[in-house]
Amino acid sequence: MPTAQRDQFEDRIDTPEWFQDPYPVLAALREGDPVYWSERWGVWVVTRHEHVLEVLRDPRRFSNAGRFSTFLDVLPADAAPHVDPLRRHYACGMLQSDPPDHTRLRPLVNKAFTPRVVAASRPRIEQVVAELIGSFRDRGAADLLREFAYPLPAIVICELMGVPVADREQLIELSDGVVGIQRSGRAAVDEHLVTAARSIVAMEDYFRDLCQERRAMPQDDLITALVQAEESGDRLDEAELISMCATLMIAGHETTRNLLANGMRLLLERPDVMHRLAAEPDLWESAIEEMLRFESPVARGWRRVAADTSFQGRELRQGQLVYLMLGAANRDPLVFTDPDTFDIARTGNRHLAFGQGIHFCLGARLTRLEARVAFPALLAALPGLRLDGQPRWHESVTHRGLASLPVRYGSGS
Repeated sequence: MPTAQRDQFEDRIDTPEWFQDPYPVLAALREGDPVYWSERWGVWVVTRHEHVLEVLRDPRRFSNAGRFSTFLDVLPADAAPHVDPLRRHYACGMLQSDPPDHTRLRPLVNKAFTPRVVAASRPRIEQVVAELIGSFRDRGAADLLREFAYPLPAIVICELMGVPVADREQLIELSDGVVGIQRSGRAAVDEHLVTAARSIVAMEDYFRDLCQERRAMPQDDLITALVQAEESGDRLDEAELISMCATLMIAGHETTRNLLANGMRLLLERPDVMHRLAAEPDLWESAIEEMLRFESPVARGWRRVAADTSFQGRELRQGQLVYLMLGAANRDPLVFTDPDTFDIARTGNRHLAFGQGIHFCLGARLTRLEARVAFPALLAALPGLRLDGQPRWHESVTHRGLASLPVRYGSGS
């Protein structure tokens, strides 16, 4: 890779310009050095679709276990009071495991996301969508991120798990606090680390108490199912149980929130596409898949090299991290025709927005259903829907999502 392109990447990552539009730099990296060692991040950066897919499908060489501890290893020893709670929490759990542990853990929650169960949730999702839209429909203006895309998946996942209504906002705030440490490509001693440590401790305490309540008074919810699985066959120990609850809470709303906001921004910037969808509603499924490809809600996956290995002409060492730039892979011209064009009728859309392999997103069906209900409902209920100012992006390497989405609607100016 030419030095100028390499310097451009190293100078641009973790900058405001990068967070607004990372794709030109990622495209240059994908073409010039698709398996690239970043000195600034201290990781391998993989950008080509076929290479990302190969890593995702090979847990023997590219492991989930230990990846978070490796991410934290760059921090100084005096950061231990903040690092230790995070290291302890991420030492186990479904997302941090490989077979056989992953094989044992994943079936415990699979049954909550089967096609039948997800389809049965549609009436409730439709009700929540209608209630949220009703809360701002008569105002003529709203922030669709804060007032719609943020609360909808939070309500859905909390009801699925059995989190009381009064505790929802607290849990979402804690979830956002935990995710904040992955804002950058490299851990640092800053306010995000402090907040993440405090948030994970508070979340663990909360779910520990809630699990204890479900042991005493079982209910028809996912937490009760997990508690009973723990007690019935020594399949979940306490740490695994709490980790599973936190994982569902954190992952259960972030991806959907970003899809809803990112997708709506794409439509609002393209009135002709909105008109086409109104005339051809059968295109909604392919349109949502294109939203997932074009602005992938999770921009980066990551794995830990399990043992020294050769990969695409590079020598990767045990313990090194590999960043899988999903947003870059989903715009690979070797896989997608006109990859920088938003095409709602695209066919054969082999995007990697939900990952691939054994860690394929558990809630993908639910996310797609929420989007399929939400987008048409918004467009039908808010005539004249249009942007009201420039949407702001969250500054995160891991997630591609908006911080705001101001809109106006109706016939007024």
